[in-house]
Order: sequence, then C-alpha cells, then structure tokens
Amino acid sequence: MRDLVIYGAGGLGREVLAYLRASGSGGWNFLGFIDDGKPAGSRVGEAQVLGGLRELTPAARPVAVLMGLADPGAKASLYGSLSLDPQVTFPVLVHPLAHVEASAVLGPGTVISPYCNVSVEAVLGLCSFLNVGSQIGHDSVLGDFGSVMPHADISGSVTVGPRTLIGAGARILQGLSIGSDVTVGMGSVVLKDVPDRCTVMGYPARVVKRGEEI
Repeated sequence: MRDLVIYGAGGLGREVLAYLRASGSGGWNFLGFIDDGKPAGSRVGEAQVLGGLRELTPAARPVAVLMGLADPGAKASLYGSLSLDPQVTFPVLVHPLAHVEASAVLGPGTVISPYCNVSVEAVLGLCSFLNVGSQIGHDSVLGDFGSVMPHADISGSVTVGPRTLIGAGARILQGLSIGSDVTVGMGSVVLKDVPDRCTVMGYPARVVKRGEEI
C-alpha cells in the first residue's frame, strides 16, 4: 500500500476522500489531510489533519498528494513547492461513475468526479479538477491547474489556458480559445475567444474584469 494525503480539508477535500473510497482506494493508504488552516491533530469526520505544508516539505518518505482544492492559483503554487521533492507524487483519481475515453490524456494529479465525461483525444493538464457532471469534448485541452465546476460543458476542440476556472453550469462553444488565468462565471455561455487574465460572465459572456482588476 502506498501512502497518500489530500491537500485541503474543506468540503472539496472531503469529497475527494469520498471519491478515493468509492474507487476502492486503488492500493492507496490514506494517511489524512494536509491543511494550513486547521491545527495538526484535529479531526475532519473520521480523518485526521496531519498539519500544514511543512508536514510535506521535505517529505519524510514517499507520499502521493491529491489536491482537495478548486482554486487554480492555489493548486499551481502548491504544486510548485511540492513537485521539487522527488518523494512526492501526484496520482490520478477517476470516480468509477465517470466516463473517460481511452484516448484521453490525464495529467498527473487530475481528479475527476462522478458523472463527468471526457471525450476522445481530450487532454487534461497537471492537477486538473472536474466537478460533478462536467463535460470535456473531443480534442479539447484543459490547461494545467484548471478547474471545471459542476455541470459545465466544454465543447469539442476548445483550448483552455493554465490556471483557469470554468464556473458551474457554464457552456463554451466548440473551437474556441480561452486564455490563462481566466474565470468564466457561473452559467455563462461563451461564444467567442477569451483573452488572458480576465473574468467573463453572462449570455453571451462578456469581459467584466481585466488584468490588475482581478
């Protein structure tokens, strides 16, 4: 059995633990949560908080880390710290009720929730997260540390840049390019390309914040 921790002991972290258990644990020995906002030794449900980032840097022995976080920037920052340690690895976790085509590529640290669909030749980057019922169309690319919230739909041949968050229920038209460090607001319908570092909202989606305003 290989040791594993979940980074983040909030609601999403607890969901990731539920997904791990639903998958039959996949040969992982779950040690507990890592969370910088909770005291070491505290309990979250039946699981223990082991401590914060210092508990893993450096890791005392080989350990796998699943991200229990949706914030793309936070995931990128943590990965930047943890990936420097050769003892730390980032497994892929796919809920048994999700469907992932064999030709899809899942980057290290990807977590896929129940009722998601990842279509043919889709590519998900490092530490991607798909929340319940989200869809990734054929030949689409979700950049590193991207998060797709519940029931969002990314159509075919869409390219999404790194550290971008797609809000719950959002829809993205096929063939579009969504920049890096973008937030697509909940329920938005994106009908044209979106530049880097902005927030878009509405139907059709329009830029409501840019660059330094975010």
